Amino acid sequence: MQTPPFNDYLGVEIVRNSSGVAEATIELGPHHLNLRGVAHGGVVTGLLDSVLGAAVISAIPDDWWCATTSMSTQFVDGAGAGKLIGSGRVTRFGRHVAFASGEVRDSDNRIIATAQGTWHLWPQRPDMPRTATSGAVRMRGGTQTIRVGKILAVGRNYAAHKREMGTAPEEPPVEFLKPATALVPGGGLLRIPTTAGAVHHEVELVVVIGKAGRAITAERALDHVLGYAVGLDLTLRDLQSEAKQRRGPWDVAKGFDGSAPVSEVVPRDEIGDGSGLEITLDVNGKRRQSGNTSQILHGIPELIAHVSRWMTLERGDLFFTGTPAGVGPIEPGDEVVARIERVGKLTVHVIADDVLT
Repeated sequence: MQTPPFNDYLGVEIVRNSSGVAEATIELGPHHLNLRGVAHGGVVTGLLDSVLGAAVISAIPDDWWCATTSMSTQFVDGAGAGKLIGSGRVTRFGRHVAFASGEVRDSDNRIIATAQGTWHLWPQRPDMPRTATSGAVRMRGGTQTIRVGKILAVGRNYAAHKREMGTAPEEPPVEFLKPATALVPGGGLLRIPTTAGAVHHEVELVVVIGKAGRAITAERALDHVLGYAVGLDLTLRDLQSEAKQRRGPWDVAKGFDGSAPVSEVVPRDEIGDGSGLEITLDVNGKRRQSGNTSQILHGIPELIAHVSRWMTLERGDLFFTGTPAGVGPIEPGDEVVARIERVGKLTVHVIADDVLT
């Protein structure tokens, strides 16, 4: 005889109330009780595992997966016939882990057991081929995720960087796009190609769009900003140089898989217009880039106004705003730490892309 799915066997009914919160119930039957008529410990633990896991699932993007790594249950009282009600909530997120807690009560609202646990998070099923992106970034200090749309970027927006790249001072900024597969949310492992020449780092302030708009005025531009993040605009520099010589596009040089790591997002209300922020990047503990966002040649309101003349900006679009001087190569084995004052820190550990080696 086939065993029914675990939740079907338990008779668990789950409701995800909102992002990071869930509730589950069991109507206790004879197979849930021991010889003394008290609910088996495994039934209570199973209910808690189900409801805490459901809370985690409700807080992550639809295409992510999670699995219980540990859960500690504290039994407070016994329960007999009737209904058990479990509730779970996500308490915080790490880079690849979620923390959740919850409790089980009986129909008289007595606490039967409590639990705390951790859940490992994957941007895709563990048995599926690795992909470059989860398609979403997370707000700092909470469970809210923002589905990412377009990834826009601007180059030549710091005078010192223009000089180091040999660009004439009068040359205007250049805009380009990265595909969704460029996104690496939250940092962590960063796979880079090792057969395409130098891969250069460029630390940047990233604007996260929160409200759609087209032909946005500079005066109203910040109304469309949800928040800010730390980003790395990675560049296949040799391929970019070849493209420049041919007067061709930079698509591959700027848009390869993993070329846009982005940190958690800080709300705009905490940062303002994004000016006056110290911005740095270290490789293996040594300072490579240092600047201030007040050195941006074209500020965020101006950039939003300019780009939105030609394309509609939508919630979840990311806008990389340019990099200060000091760009240079990274290699497998490097640790790269990018920081922006009041916005946060983004850390990546560089490894070779095993698909391309």
